[in-house]
Amino acid sequence: MTAEQVIKYCLAKKGAYLDFPFGDWYATVKIKTSPKRHGYVFAELFEQQGEEKFTFSTSAEDAEFLRQASDGAVVRGWHCPPVQAKYKSTATLSRVGDDLVKQFADVSYERAYSKLTKEERENLNRLN
Repeated sequence: MTAEQVIKYCLAKKGAYLDFPFGDWYATVKIKTSPKRHGYVFAELFEQQGEEKFTFSTSAEDAEFLRQASDGAVVRGWHCPPVQAKYKSTATLSRVGDDLVKQFADVSYERAYSKLTKEERENLNRLN
């Protein structure tokens, strides 16, 4: 998948929207939250050294497994502070199959969704 295809896949999820908090070179896909908050990021896409990258979130155990099993295609989350590093991973899109990328996006979305308040989840579930 290309970064554009991943963004399109992620935007099809309920409450997802695109944001560029660090400039037009770094796309984030977030889940809408209450107006007082800035949304939960579940996908980050950018180019690094000519390769498209995708940062996503999983459990610490899954992140460790993916990093060890991927022969360098999935690494510790690029730019992540230490507190997030055990959950966030960055995949090189050209080195990971489309189905796996979709699974990464799905898991990351579910993790972000689980952090919403009850009211935010109810509001999101009312969306078409």
